[in-house]
Amino acid sequence: MSVRTWRRRALLPAAALLALTLPLSSSLVLNSAATAAPRITSPEQFFGFPLGSEGKLARWDDLVRYYKLVADRSDKVLYQEIGKTAAGRPFPLLTVSSRENLRNLDRIKEVNKRLADPRGLTEVEAKKLAAQSKPVFLLEAAIHSTEVGTAQVIPNILHRLAEEKSTTISEILDNVVVLIIPAQSPDGTKWVGDHFNETAGTNYARTYPDLYQKYIGHDDNRDWFMFTQPETQISVALQNEWKPQVVQNLHQMGNARGRIFIPPYLSPNDPNIDPITVQQTNSLGMEISRSLTAEGKKGVNWGSTYDYWTPSRQYMTYHGAPRILVEAASAQDLAYTYRSSDGGPIGPQEPDTNFIEPYDQSTWTLAQIVDYLDTTVFGALSNVAKYRTEWLYNFYRTQRNAVEPSADKPFAYVAPAGQRDPFATYELLKTLQTGEVEIERAISAFTANGKRYEAGSWIIRYAQPYGRFAKTLLETQDYPDLREYPGGPPQNPYDVTAQTLPMLLGVQVDTIAKPFTVSTSRVKQVQPAAPAFPGDPGSRGAYLVGPESYGTAMMIAALQKAGAETFRAGAEFSAGGRSHAPGTLIVEPSRAARTALQEVSRKTGIPVFGVAQAPRVAAEQLKENTRVGLFRGVNNIPGGWMKWLFEQYDIGFEEVVAADFAGDLNAKFDTIVLPAGISRADIVSGLNRDRYPAEWAWAYGVGEEGWAELRKFVEDGGTLLAIGDSVATARQLASLPITPALPTDEHVFFSPGSILNQRFDTTDPVAWGMRPDTPVWFGEDDQAYNVEGGDVVSSFPTSGEQLRSGWLIGGEHLNGKANVVKHQVGEGLIVTFGSEPTFRTWSRDPSKLLFNAIYHGPSTPVEASALPGALGG
Repeated sequence: MSVRTWRRRALLPAAALLALTLPLSSSLVLNSAATAAPRITSPEQFFGFPLGSEGKLARWDDLVRYYKLVADRSDKVLYQEIGKTAAGRPFPLLTVSSRENLRNLDRIKEVNKRLADPRGLTEVEAKKLAAQSKPVFLLEAAIHSTEVGTAQVIPNILHRLAEEKSTTISEILDNVVVLIIPAQSPDGTKWVGDHFNETAGTNYARTYPDLYQKYIGHDDNRDWFMFTQPETQISVALQNEWKPQVVQNLHQMGNARGRIFIPPYLSPNDPNIDPITVQQTNSLGMEISRSLTAEGKKGVNWGSTYDYWTPSRQYMTYHGAPRILVEAASAQDLAYTYRSSDGGPIGPQEPDTNFIEPYDQSTWTLAQIVDYLDTTVFGALSNVAKYRTEWLYNFYRTQRNAVEPSADKPFAYVAPAGQRDPFATYELLKTLQTGEVEIERAISAFTANGKRYEAGSWIIRYAQPYGRFAKTLLETQDYPDLREYPGGPPQNPYDVTAQTLPMLLGVQVDTIAKPFTVSTSRVKQVQPAAPAFPGDPGSRGAYLVGPESYGTAMMIAALQKAGAETFRAGAEFSAGGRSHAPGTLIVEPSRAARTALQEVSRKTGIPVFGVAQAPRVAAEQLKENTRVGLFRGVNNIPGGWMKWLFEQYDIGFEEVVAADFAGDLNAKFDTIVLPAGISRADIVSGLNRDRYPAEWAWAYGVGEEGWAELRKFVEDGGTLLAIGDSVATARQLASLPITPALPTDEHVFFSPGSILNQRFDTTDPVAWGMRPDTPVWFGEDDQAYNVEGGDVVSSFPTSGEQLRSGWLIGGEHLNGKANVVKHQVGEGLIVTFGSEPTFRTWSRDPSKLLFNAIYHGPSTPVEASALPGALGG
């Protein structure tokens, strides 16, 4: 903070200084000297062109400079940096309101916190608090960085709020605290804008070609219930701190439909969203539509495309705040005029109830996007300002509904003590607690629904402020069978239909309908289990780690880094007075191994056992320093998720890029992973060299020679793992004896992101640690196979119900079909995964399949008689 800014703050009274000390802030810019403040430079003056101008984008660094300038010159704007992005860039927040409100931010937050948890709060008291306080409105822009209009509009909005002397703006500032996240993805906003500007005047493509969030690109707002990315964690922490009454997300969509989408949403609504929240969403959306129409802005659409279902895109709705999604049509190549192909009006031309005025022009510009978005923001803000007391009181009502028991809702959820996977249990509970769900732990044994639960079991009661969030994550989803018309094709969900965490993570959670009695303590902070660590097993002994947890991958990675000899048991065996499953790690009793195992056990809660005599069991010895390669496909989101997962688990890997195919792949890699979404064309053709400069050479095509080198890699002993729709690529590469089994007609078969039943051969090394009936994720691009050769590791049940959670049409076509299959090709191995075992890292229990396969291929079989000697016995 500059000395000049500090002196301005020093002019404030002590109470104001206290109110401006915000927990999340790491830097703060504020001007409190209203009478001395100079006129605030307009965006056009600052950037040198009107934002939205043809072929022009303000760069992120300049946008940030402008935000700081406005905050420095205005007594109505605070600038803070409240965290760091995945790439280490500051994450800004702008807080805008009247000077009086900015002095009282702590009190406003205190009131919101009380209304959010109304236990013991009467209606009279709630109304009094609502009358005394101000609603909080959170505006999020640049969630998806190529939707450039959403970032370009923020300076205009900020300048108007800070400078305009109108009744409308005064009412907003007096009655609302406006939080603005000017870019949910600052990294991508910088990369996209810089690339666009640096390719100006060249023949290169203007749109940034790769992921615009370090790992997950467009999926950055599909992370709003697993909280994996720094940007998500910052945004959620902000919502938890402020408890906003409204959250508005600015987006852009395709350019050939209507000009802008506003709620109400298309059916269905998640029944776990409070009805008041749904109706407030509808009413505010219609108010925004009225504002657009009143200003002559045509092509406004509601009730189509976008539903109100999955929490991955709408954390706020389970916390009492409507999500106002705004989707403006995009321009051409980010910032150029889009023109209809036939010279006629763009988009549908038939009026309807949810599409009152079709758009009647043949062109659409970035300037219009900025203008339309501006109207939506001020239309929403004006409504919240005018009805501020009602917004706060209705917020209280939604939360009152949450904390009151209901006969049609479960009483509680119970996760029994002694779970099969303590790491998964920790991650499930941590996810809930991040979402402010209250968790209790049983002090003594108890009985619920006729079942005995031991002390240490975890209890999540439904009647609590955020029980709705817990319920939508813990329950089985029953997505309605919605068709475009009776007997017609399915109405596509906007994203997916299931998110049942216990199934995805492999944790047992029981739903308890009726009240029960139990003595509990509140869990203040979820921690991993703390199992006792064994003593030194001695020179002839070994450390043993079971294969049941997906966190075992972290154990293997740590042992690889430590250079510790590691084996995996090929069959069940007994040692140390207990039975150990196939796939159990058998580890040399060295100091390096002990240190590695202790550290991972501490982080995950996975138990480690020690035995004085290494077991005699056929095994496979893991290759020392297994060289793992992850194919890097340009703008490949599944690969980005996988990269994040590998880094979190400390898997030693390198990205496989175009240059690697010019040499001997076997000299660099033991296992290569093809994430979903990698086609033969992605490998052979890649990015066009004429359209992208040399910095993108890693994504250039490898040609037929490179394709042949990949085939040679497998034939000469390498392991290739193909995930999801990349199985088709592996089939082409090696003529694998499998064929797709599912109908392509959505009338006949449709699985739009659901959780399905599966049957595993748990004796196969790829399925070690899996339960025989572990459910799996299955999405629209996934496939099941008829198998004419190879070893089937997992398949769908031969008959009966395939669906576990979500929506499925034509499940009978899955009966008996294969999912995971191993193929011997020359000296090497190809493992094909018909469905993604690591989808968005939501699917974590099945991730064992991927990690098992990574190390299994390069391993060496060891006879039982050789194992003790191999450990130095």
